[in-house]
Amino acid sequence: MDVIIEHLPNLALAYFVFFLTVVTPGPAILAIAGASMSLGRSHGVAKAAGVVSGSFVWGMLAVFGLAAFLNAFAGLLTWLKVIGGIYLIWLAYKAVRNAASDDDPVQGDIGERSLRKQYFGGFILHVTNPKALFGWAAVITLGLRPDAPWWMGFVVFAGAYLMSILLNFSFAWFFSTERMISGYLKTRRWVQGIFAVIFGAAGLKLIWQW
Repeated sequence: MDVIIEHLPNLALAYFVFFLTVVTPGPAILAIAGASMSLGRSHGVAKAAGVVSGSFVWGMLAVFGLAAFLNAFAGLLTWLKVIGGIYLIWLAYKAVRNAASDDDPVQGDIGERSLRKQYFGGFILHVTNPKALFGWAAVITLGLRPDAPWWMGFVVFAGAYLMSILLNFSFAWFFSTERMISGYLKTRRWVQGIFAVIFGAAGLKLIWQW
């Protein structure tokens, strides 16, 4: 306990940085929002569960110091970026098709009515984003002092991962409220158009950087 108390300033900084990375609007939040508003809370929760599962994978890799290992294998990161970019462009295409439709059709990974596909869509979205790994690596590094024992890495991870769970499931709850769903139905074309632009831009950026 004394060791944790000594690390509190580092932990506070690490958790604050992690909080900012999670709440900053990006593809994961938009995917959760899209599923929640178009199909309801259960689908948003399933999407959020996939995202936090992907976050768990990257967090564990960062704790075990594999961020540097993967960074050394640029080819692997390149393919992750390409796969992630293609997936985001696919989401953009689905959003464009939905925005152009008179109805609110099934949108594949954005509005798929299968909870299992929602979950795996969120997981793929997050696990193909190498930036998530390096974000975790930065958080783990910030939370540790040079004299930290080996197990402090898991303490940093546990607090940040709990925050990830709370925030992402909160997004699913918030975007599935009656007011948000009502607003979405009134502005569906605009919302899906915005999703398309952001997903497409993020996908192209990932591919361009390879």
